[in-house]
Amino acid sequence: MFSAAQENIPDAAPIADGPLVANPEQDTLDMADMLYKQAQAPATKENRQEYGRLLDLSLRKYLEFTQRFPQSAQAPLAEYRAAMCLEELGRKDEAHGLFLRLIQTGSPALVAASAYRLATDASSAGEIDKAIQYYQLVIRNAEQNDLKVDAQYRLGRLFLSSGNPEAAATMFCAVMGNPEADAKFVLVSRMGYAALCADTGRLGEAYSEYRKVLETPGVDNRNRGIATLQAAMLATKLKKTAEAQGLYERLLKDESLKEMAPEARMGLLLGLYNMGKYREILSQYEQQKGIKMPTKDGQVRLLMLLGQSAYKLKEYRKAADFFLEAEKSVPYTQEAMQASFYRLLCYNELKQKDLPQRAQSFLNHYAKAFPTSELHDMVRLMAAENLFSSNPADAARFYASIDFDKVPPKMRADILYKSAWAIAQAGNRGVAAKLLTDFINDFPKDPRICEALTLRGDMYAKTKKEAEALMDFDRVIARWPKAESAAAAWQRAAQIYAGRQDMANMAKYYEGLIQNFPKASPAALAEAHFLLGRAAFDQGDFKSSISHMAEAKTLDPQKYGEQVNVLSVLSYHKLQDVNKLKEALETLQKENPSAVARVPDVIPAWLGLQAYGMKDLETADKYMTWATQNDQLQNVKKVIWRNLAKVRLALRKYDRALVASNNFLKDEDQPYRRADGMLDKASILLGLGKYADARKTAEDALALGVEGPLMASLKIVLGDISYAEKKFDEAAKHYGVTAELFVNDAELKPKALFKAAEALDKAGRKSEASQYRARLQKEFPDWKQDGESLPPDAR
Repeated sequence: MFSAAQENIPDAAPIADGPLVANPEQDTLDMADMLYKQAQAPATKENRQEYGRLLDLSLRKYLEFTQRFPQSAQAPLAEYRAAMCLEELGRKDEAHGLFLRLIQTGSPALVAASAYRLATDASSAGEIDKAIQYYQLVIRNAEQNDLKVDAQYRLGRLFLSSGNPEAAATMFCAVMGNPEADAKFVLVSRMGYAALCADTGRLGEAYSEYRKVLETPGVDNRNRGIATLQAAMLATKLKKTAEAQGLYERLLKDESLKEMAPEARMGLLLGLYNMGKYREILSQYEQQKGIKMPTKDGQVRLLMLLGQSAYKLKEYRKAADFFLEAEKSVPYTQEAMQASFYRLLCYNELKQKDLPQRAQSFLNHYAKAFPTSELHDMVRLMAAENLFSSNPADAARFYASIDFDKVPPKMRADILYKSAWAIAQAGNRGVAAKLLTDFINDFPKDPRICEALTLRGDMYAKTKKEAEALMDFDRVIARWPKAESAAAAWQRAAQIYAGRQDMANMAKYYEGLIQNFPKASPAALAEAHFLLGRAAFDQGDFKSSISHMAEAKTLDPQKYGEQVNVLSVLSYHKLQDVNKLKEALETLQKENPSAVARVPDVIPAWLGLQAYGMKDLETADKYMTWATQNDQLQNVKKVIWRNLAKVRLALRKYDRALVASNNFLKDEDQPYRRADGMLDKASILLGLGKYADARKTAEDALALGVEGPLMASLKIVLGDISYAEKKFDEAAKHYGVTAELFVNDAELKPKALFKAAEALDKAGRKSEASQYRARLQKEFPDWKQDGESLPPDAR
């Protein structure tokens, strides 16, 4: 912007009238100066050969002077001018050598001039630190105010470019505060200082300095335009809306600044945006279809502003179109990437199902081209959030690729937690546990710490780190006893102890769940009641077991119904509760017929026997039949067949009774029990009308030598067979013998007396019949005939 400071070369001093006097020292210097001046003539500079020749001659004269007159007061000046010649000849290294020596030996003016030359060259070569040092040397030694001001301004620019804004501000302010400084230097220093204030966030001060520029008389068009535009932009940021609008309109009206009109128009739209007048922005765009920015970058900024305005209005489809146009305007650039990102935000708001695929396309397109951009992780996060509920596995893949150091700090906790959750759902438990640990350690005050500890405990439990899991669960239970996660902690801890077969601790935690969370999920409570019931069953506390089992079935019949029904049967059997056992077995048969086979034969056998003892013959038949597994012989005790034969006989189910009787007799060889079974079989055969077989069976039983009531019963059966065959005299004989032999049997004797009387009646022996009836009445006045006292009629 400004020419380099140059030492003025004085003309030769005028010669006084009088005789000429030779002065070799001055003559040599004057000759060198004359040659240098001739070289600087415009016409000479156009002739590069002549220009170089004269420079070389002047250089030789200056060097001759320094060699012949080293002690001369003008030797340093000659040396400086020799350095200037060397620099113009392109021999910079030699020139710099002389300038460096002059810095050490020259007067302040020569030190300043030499340092300025060195600073200028260092700055051009990009040697910023050297340039700074030399300009500082200029400032300390300069005797000319203009040179000092020049150096201060340039030093301020160097400080600014090297990242030292405070030092730059000091230099700019020094120029601005110098009343003798050239107005042009003051102007550019003020412009630099204003820009510096804006860059460092001191917007009010920056705005004030730009306004001072605008108030300065004689400011050139370029700087006036820049200051006006910058002031307008700052006014917008400072919410000085009216002032901003006025400055933009000034730019639009000033014909000398028409090249800035597009930026002014853009500024007006930005002002509307900052005021929230998004609809007006779109309306202006629609009304002025000719709005175009002169550069691609400007056009992209306009399209982005339009897209953001539509986005604010929730017109996401329109916004996406603007962003797409912006992206296409500058393909493969960071601006295109920004536009593509905003377009993804629109699709996210539109709930488009293909958002994850679009996000992956964005990453494929831009991640490698701009690897340090923070947008990539924001896109991964967007895709992960989109998939979080519907597809945790894919969400986990996106979460896992996020660089947490690049996402905004306020979002890290949420991302870390959700990432851990998704990865946990995807089954990568070790990684999920590590992420949860990071979350717990890095964000101890996050309200989701309780859930994080519970989830980490679950991950530990599933990776066999049970001690660590229990520590997490206990921490949750102790610190957040009423939190929903505490319910899960009670349950998961109980499950761990159940797996260890530590029933005491298992019961402690399941009971804690039931007591503290009576409204927990039905599935969790059902599990607790079922396992508590199972543990109580194993410990012999069948009443508690039944109570818990009933709760489990009520809460989750689909999962626990069958198991509860089976265990209830087992429990009621253990409690010897006939009625409840019968109910439990009936429920099992109705609700879970396929599980009936899981009931041990001993249970229906026991129930059948108990029912038989209680004269509930149908129940006895049903369950003793069940115990025989539908008449199959596997592991069925003979006592079941024996009693089942008696039950079926009493129910007159003769065919089925015969099966039971035969099965019993097939394996029974003990005389008394065999004779008893044969008694039943004889009665069954009688019922079937197979009299001959019945008689033979009864006689074979008697042949076993049995005595007492069994022998009496066999004789009564023989009497019944005879009676059925209408051999009444023979029947009366069998009955009479029984009555006489078993005078003390209160069951068999009255039955024998009654049947003897009936047989005698049938035989026509009325008098004898009356005698038997009289004895029956006398000896057993309270005896009553039952329906089975007499055999069926002969067939």
